[in-house]
Amino acid sequence: MDPEGMVELANDSFWPDDARHILQIPLQEGVSDFTAWHYDNKGQHSVRNAYKLQVQLGRVNSQGNTGSSTAIAGNLNECVDPSWKQIRKLPCPRKIQMFTWRLKHESLAFRTNLIRRGMKIESTKCLLCGCAGEDGAHFFIKCKSVKAVWRALGLEKERQDLEEITSVHVMLDYLWGLHENKRVQILTMWWHWWNNRNKVREAELAVPSDELTRRVLSYTMEYLQIFSAKERKREQLKWHPPSPGTLKVNMDGGFRPGEGSITWGVVVRDDSGDVISAWAGRTEQVADPFGAEVVAFTQAISTAAELGALRVVFETDSKLLQEALDLGRVESSPYAALIEDSKFQLKMWFSRQQIIPCNVRLEFNDLITQETVISDAFGGPYTMEVHKG
Repeated sequence: MDPEGMVELANDSFWPDDARHILQIPLQEGVSDFTAWHYDNKGQHSVRNAYKLQVQLGRVNSQGNTGSSTAIAGNLNECVDPSWKQIRKLPCPRKIQMFTWRLKHESLAFRTNLIRRGMKIESTKCLLCGCAGEDGAHFFIKCKSVKAVWRALGLEKERQDLEEITSVHVMLDYLWGLHENKRVQILTMWWHWWNNRNKVREAELAVPSDELTRRVLSYTMEYLQIFSAKERKREQLKWHPPSPGTLKVNMDGGFRPGEGSITWGVVVRDDSGDVISAWAGRTEQVADPFGAEVVAFTQAISTAAELGALRVVFETDSKLLQEALDLGRVESSPYAALIEDSKFQLKMWFSRQQIIPCNVRLEFNDLITQETVISDAFGGPYTMEVHKG
C-alpha cells in the first residue's frame, strides 16, 4: 500500500490521537509483518497485559531508568510493587484492606483531593476540627480530634513518628515495620475515624472518641483472633478438665452487626469432663463483641453460683475480657459497671476462682454455639441439666 493510502486508512480507522501515534511507527522495507503487542504466557494478547506494560513503562520513565520495552513485556507478571500482597495478608476484613489500598493510592475523597480533581466545594477545611486543610496527613495524624484517640490507644510515639513523614508510601512502609498488632490497630482506627468523618459529612451524630477507642480495641482483638488463626497452622488443642473438686465454666458471646442484640452460652463441667449444666440465651441492647463477652461472663457467674460451686475456673476466648477482669485495673468502658460488679461477685460467691484463656474454639465451644441456636429457636433462654448416675 502506498504511503498516502496508509495515512488515509489510519485516519479512517482510528481516533486522531491513536492514528498520529501509529503513523509515527518507523517502517523498514523488506521486513515481514510481526506482532508488536506482547502476548501472555498462553500466547494471547489482552488489554490487561497492555495495561501492565503501560504501567511498568511509566514507572521506568518516571524513575529515570533505561531499558527495553521488550524486556519489560517479558516480565509483566512480576510484582514490582509488593504492597498489595502485603495488604492482602493483613489479618483484618476485606473492607479494611480495600481502605488501606485506597489510602496508599491517595484515592480517598478528602476535600483537598476533590479540589485537585476539579470538583467545586465550599471549603477544604477539616470536617472534624475546621482548622487545617483536609488531607490524609492532617486527618489521620495531626488533627487535634484524632490525637486524643492515638493517646487513648497508647500509640502517641507512633503518631509522632508518622507526623514527620511526608509521603504516604513511606508512611505505609513505616507501618509494615511495626508489630502486627499495632499495624492492625492503627489501620482499624483509621478506618473507624474515616467512617466518623463520613457521618459528620452526612449530618449524623459522630461516635465519641472514648467509644471509638473502645471499638477499635475490641475489633482489633477480634480480627487478630479470627484472621490470624487462618494463617497459622496450630496444633490440635483439647479441652482440659479442672483439678479435683473444681468446676470449669466455659462461656462465649455471639454478635452480628446490625441486630442490636447478642447471644450467649455457658457450659459447666466437673473434673471428669461431664456436663453439669448448660445455659444459652439472647440479650437486647448490646451492640458489640466485647459487650457479648461481658454478658456471657455475668451469666457464667450466676450459673456457677446457683450450683453452689466454691472452686471455679472460668475459661474465655476473649483476651480483652480477661484483661478487663484484672482486679488491679480500673475499667472505663461502657460496661465498667457490669465488670466491676462481676469482680465483686467473684469474691463474694467463690472461695477460689481463676480466669484463664481458652484456645479451643472449634471443639468445645461448638456446644455453646449449638445451645445458642436452640435458644433462638425457642425464643428465650434454654437450659439443660445433666445429673450423674
